[in-house]
Amino acid sequence: MTMKKTDLYKNLALVTAQRLKNSAKTPKLTAADRAKSKKELAEANPLLASLMGKKKPK
Repeated sequence: MTMKKTDLYKNLALVTAQRLKNSAKTPKLTAADRAKSKKELAEANPLLASLMGKKKPK
């Protein structure tokens, strides 16, 4: 017996929902963490630093 197309989609949706439910949740960044990560990114990338209006230290 073959599965109907709707059964296949339902099965795929259930598998996807199960994976999302079981996946590890990442903690949300606080404002201080975001500012820190932006600063770190700007220090590592001179082009990004110039776009943010900061000069890379020599």
